[in-house]
Amino acid sequence: MVEVASSSRPLIILNPAANRGRMEYHRSLVRRRIEADQADIAYIETAKVGEARELARQAAREGRPIVIVGGDGSLNEVVNGILTSGHVVPLGIVPAGSGNDYACNTLGLPRDPEAALERALNGSPLAVDAGIVNGRYFINAFSVGLDADIARAAEILKRYPLMSGARLYYTATLKQLLFAYHRCPRLTFSLDAETAHVEQQYVLLAVSNGPTYGAGFRINPRADHTDGYFDVCAILYTPLLRALRLLPRVKQGRHEGLREALFYRARTVQIEARGPVHLQIDGETSSAAHIEASILPAALQVRV
Repeated sequence: MVEVASSSRPLIILNPAANRGRMEYHRSLVRRRIEADQADIAYIETAKVGEARELARQAAREGRPIVIVGGDGSLNEVVNGILTSGHVVPLGIVPAGSGNDYACNTLGLPRDPEAALERALNGSPLAVDAGIVNGRYFINAFSVGLDADIARAAEILKRYPLMSGARLYYTATLKQLLFAYHRCPRLTFSLDAETAHVEQQYVLLAVSNGPTYGAGFRINPRADHTDGYFDVCAILYTPLLRALRLLPRVKQGRHEGLREALFYRARTVQIEARGPVHLQIDGETSSAAHIEASILPAALQVRV
């Protein structure tokens, strides 16, 4: 990675589809800030998936600081743009999604948009870790198992009328628990190229830089986004009724010590499944039977 001096003209990228499309306040806030300060700031709203990645890549190549106004998916696109550019530039985040796990729970950024915009433009850069999994960069977490299956089910259900917000995710969760929980994947995984763990069935296997994901699930409560290591939580398969009793403890980060919950730290992770399994990466889904991930220490500079 080549670090470059930032130019004086930052780029603000806003995703108008974030916050379920209710972005007028964020939009007016950014425009007022530019007008009030008479600042030389470029401002672009995205129109399609993948555009934020391309905009961020070009801006990073030009040495321009970047601010993303959007949710976890938008942040992931910008991270991929920066890390594929070959340059390091300051990244500011104005959280405007439904989860905002990394921005708010890991970095401690304000949920108030005006305060967050101030940090995004003028906060101090902090070197933070990123990761790469099967060739795709991420900043917070990736996982396989029940949570990735729920994320995939939600993507399918959102095509139907009235399926949005809490209704969408409650329906997707209920669908997976009632009809697909017994199909939680059988996985083999190895850490830092050591001997692979014996194949077992897992409810989920989550690899993260930050402590939370999935809109507040404290999956790796001891994770440190600056320590150069992934934190890994593997939850062994357990009967559905017990799993339902465990979910509140997992959400609160009180699952350390449970016989089903295994915790590790590693710089590399390799996962093998018998066939393609769903994979969620910073909230976006794909599928693979062979998964390889590596930590990228201090790969990004984020304003906090």
